[in-house]
Amino acid sequence: MLPACLALGAARREFWDSKDPASWSNDEKQLLLAQSPWAQEGLVRMEEGKDRRTTPGYGNNGRLGGDMPDIRPGVPPGGVRSVPIGEAPPKPPNPDPGHPVQFRVLARWETAKPVRLAGGPELPELSGQFYVIRLRGLPLMPPPKTRPEEGAPNPNEVMLQAIQQGSRLERKNKPGIPCAHLFTGSGDAATGVLLFFPRGADPIQVADKLVTLDSRFAPFHLSVKFPLKDMMYKGELAL
Repeated sequence: MLPACLALGAARREFWDSKDPASWSNDEKQLLLAQSPWAQEGLVRMEEGKDRRTTPGYGNNGRLGGDMPDIRPGVPPGGVRSVPIGEAPPKPPNPDPGHPVQFRVLARWETAKPVRLAGGPELPELSGQFYVIRLRGLPLMPPPKTRPEEGAPNPNEVMLQAIQQGSRLERKNKPGIPCAHLFTGSGDAATGVLLFFPRGADPIQVADKLVTLDSRFAPFHLSVKFPLKDMMYKGELAL
């Protein structure tokens, strides 16, 4: 029975190649958006012994250092640009003193054509020049419940800047691709983020075999591996 179940699972995962997108069922779309080669789960772990004060981008007082890049390109001071990026993130796990602190995160390639065809949320206009990866489930604070005119500061400002600075796409024997822009979600998805990585002159190719999303932000670490041979759509690499 096990081989039969594995074959059924493989056939289910590959419906995007065997069926026309117009005939994809809602269940199939949700499978592609939440559990597919383009949507992988990873764990954000708190690194043991990590001292926030010694993390790049932070000063000795634990506050954001002066060398941290701006995550708000073209946005006036006082507000992080947000975009509607879909579903609310999963609830954070209950703390357990017997286990390391970790959060389950979904990493999804929003610019991949199958994700777009399955109904992925709209992206900012500049996304054509970038790989865009969405993260859900990060250890971020929920937005304050205030009226828009009150202009409450974003409680995640420091963490968001650290996430951008510490995130990159890695390939073997090639320089990493650093995150160039970060956008937050809005509404119920305010604790989700979109990471923008430039496609550049040396874009990711199937020959690279594996690309890893690596993100370090005091004192957390997230690493999600994406086998490129599985990210093919209609015979082409879809990122």
